[in-house]
Amino acid sequence: MGWVMIVPQSKEELQHLHKMFSGQRFWIGCHDIETEGTWECLGEGTFEVDTEMWAYSEPNNYANGNCALGSAFGLHDVDCDSLQKLVCQRPVAPALLLL
Repeated sequence: MGWVMIVPQSKEELQHLHKMFSGQRFWIGCHDIETEGTWECLGEGTFEVDTEMWAYSEPNNYANGNCALGSAFGLHDVDCDSLQKLVCQRPVAPALLLL
């Protein structure tokens, strides 16, 4: 299995990632390209993004923002063609059961 873009599960996890990467903004693996307002995450399917994770007045679809970006203020929906850093993680391999 390959690496995938990270999908923070809480505001605390998002803040931790932001600190780890020296305050830089970064992509997370979520978008609402298919249906505006319905966020899908890579490898997760449809994902209900906790409203506490969004920055003030986000998501607002400004400039056709369909991809989620993490920052010190929370998540923003921005243009998917914007040049940003990204954070990836390696999925945990399922345990083998030997009988």
